Amino acid sequence: MKITKVETFQIETPRYYGQVSGHVIVKVHVDEGPVGLGEASDSRAEDLGSIAKRYNELLVGRDARQITEINELLRAENFNSTVSDLHLASAIDLALYDLNGKVQGVPAYQLLGGKVRDRVYCCYPTWGWQVQEDFERAASYLQRLVDLGHHLFRYYVSGDSALDNRFLTEMKSRFGDQIRLKQLDFSGRFTEWETALRYADVLRHHEPYHFEQPSRNLRVCAEFTKRMDLPVSLHINNLALGYEAAERGACTVFNVACVSGGPTHIRRLFALAEAAGLKCLIGTDQESTLGTAAQIHVGVSMPNLPLPCDPMGPVLYMASPAKERIRAEGSYLYPPEAPGLGVELDEDKLKELTIASA
Repeated sequence: MKITKVETFQIETPRYYGQVSGHVIVKVHVDEGPVGLGEASDSRAEDLGSIAKRYNELLVGRDARQITEINELLRAENFNSTVSDLHLASAIDLALYDLNGKVQGVPAYQLLGGKVRDRVYCCYPTWGWQVQEDFERAASYLQRLVDLGHHLFRYYVSGDSALDNRFLTEMKSRFGDQIRLKQLDFSGRFTEWETALRYADVLRHHEPYHFEQPSRNLRVCAEFTKRMDLPVSLHINNLALGYEAAERGACTVFNVACVSGGPTHIRRLFALAEAAGLKCLIGTDQESTLGTAAQIHVGVSMPNLPLPCDPMGPVLYMASPAKERIRAEGSYLYPPEAPGLGVELDEDKLKELTIASA
């Protein structure tokens, strides 16, 4: 089953609150068989033609069944693109799981070892900058979440702990048990653990599952984690970073995502976390339908996933190139059961959302 051609498409999908995200869609063709579909999530390629050219130079003639070999090849490649190397590796990895699942007639989670759970608990993102700009409009996003039958949300802090506390307190007063705070995301903003801890102390009474990314400095994270009795998560996208974070005690949870090289690579991060006695969650809210499908296939097949996760594309995005969105009910996402990623593109929708192709 030799790869004969790779096509790339740059699409744009608007988020509910107005921001527009780009995604690079890939189609991997083989000599005899179906087409594999993948996605470099939340990515804008100013050099789409160059990406397609390099994909084809590297992949045409290769056996599409050699998923790990191809993933190793692409993760070592410097694409010199406006899209990150790991995102570009992940797009093909997704497409190969989709392709091989279709050939074997099984969902992608079966290629990852089978289900250990039926669904993944996921949250909707809210941002402190939205609260600063318009308090009531930010509140309306949680009202929409409740109206859609969901309850779990995460909150990116604003930098003003008093404002964050007022917003979260008011939201709990309005919605009560209809909402639940998943995490307080610090986005690596603090350079001193003392400042991060003081900020956390103001907000911890809102009972988050965990704190996210207190600093970009692992030493600061380690000092924060040492003094925090709730889980602390860090974005981990490679083995070296994961090893150092575990050795330093910089977190108790690895936040991993398919954009970091695809399912083939992040399975290693799950294994590293488990060996180090740490937990995992699946992060980012950036995926369109193909990317979300991959995240959920990984999520239902990995045993070391005790915390709620972040993908919520079916609620976040107002448009999709797929015929059907990922099933989302009560803040749980369910994997498609069709072969591969289980996502079928609507060619008319894809054409409407495409701003460039190569």
